[in-house]
Amino acid sequence: MITSGPGRGHIHPMVPLARALLGRGDEVLWVTGPDEAARLRGDGFDAAAAGLTEREATAEFVRRYPEIHDIPGPGKAEFTFPRIFGGVRAGPMLADLVPVARSWAPDLIVSEQAEFGGPLAAAMLGIPNVCHSFGSVLPVSRVLAAGDLMAPLWVEHGLVPRLYGGCYDHLYINIYPPSLQPESAAHLSAVQDLGPSSSAITGEDRLPSWIGDDSTTPLVYVTLGTVFSNDAVLTTIVDAVRTLPVRMVVTVGPHGDPAALGEQPANVHLARYIPQDQLLPHCSVVISHCGSGTFLAALGAGLPQLCVPQAADQFINTAACVRAGAGLALEPDRVTPAGVHAAVDHLLDDPSFRTAAQKVGREISAMPSAADVAERLHHEFG
Repeated sequence: MITSGPGRGHIHPMVPLARALLGRGDEVLWVTGPDEAARLRGDGFDAAAAGLTEREATAEFVRRYPEIHDIPGPGKAEFTFPRIFGGVRAGPMLADLVPVARSWAPDLIVSEQAEFGGPLAAAMLGIPNVCHSFGSVLPVSRVLAAGDLMAPLWVEHGLVPRLYGGCYDHLYINIYPPSLQPESAAHLSAVQDLGPSSSAITGEDRLPSWIGDDSTTPLVYVTLGTVFSNDAVLTTIVDAVRTLPVRMVVTVGPHGDPAALGEQPANVHLARYIPQDQLLPHCSVVISHCGSGTFLAALGAGLPQLCVPQAADQFINTAACVRAGAGLALEPDRVTPAGVHAAVDHLLDDPSFRTAAQKVGREISAMPSAADVAERLHHEFG
């Protein structure tokens, strides 16, 4: 059984392992939010709905914690992570998950790093759980705090609360390039590396027909992800870049409206969501929020990046990108037309950024495959 929240950035990193398990002939049931369960079924997975949708969870979080609006960017993640994942989402997820788990009787539960219902359900069933990362090792303080908020649910089900909400009790699957890892992994019981993949479930939009027509004009991909998309920030970026001699593909997220960015010249293509494995091979530069999915996919493709972090783990990834020499960063209050224009021009002109990105890309290529990890799961837990 695979469990995840409804965020696509938390679901997509698990797709390769899920497919590898299916390829071995295993039965796989994916339990996630209602909207994404339907999408997974459309891509051939057996999936069950549980917990809140992305919009429901966000609305409930803001209702409980209106002070989030007054916390500056880098501090938002420390405040938000334990409260939304250990507080708001975990209870509704567990309530729906437990009857499904008892009925389906899995041998192993694999849960993404921010889904805390899975480890508790596994403990209730007396089976092991595996924690699947969606990015870097998270700061210890965030996961400890989430585990503390989960503690009453463990007690409610007659169990002693586990450190970190039980998510590190057995095996941690790491998809982050080890050379970029910002946190020590000493607190993890066991670690298995897995090369990140940009493969995902089906997108709502297709590549523009002209994508392969002009190989001499650089293609710049612009996205703020599937959760944190911001029309004002996107407009600033698009207005700054479209005057450069480039083509652009801009995605506004599955709940965004491309029309909100207004009329665009012929060199700009607007879409809601295009799977990055289709798009990145054609790109020269990526401009993004630096969410883990986009950040790692761009590195895997050897692409330089302009990072404009908005929240969550994006500031961790941004710092790693700059340290590696694979990109530049603009903090939220510095995303101006002049700043974006100059940064993209620099990324296109200076080959050192691509060289650094390609170096990390080779490290990613050398990490174990999903098939390798599926074999280990069978060896240890089968």
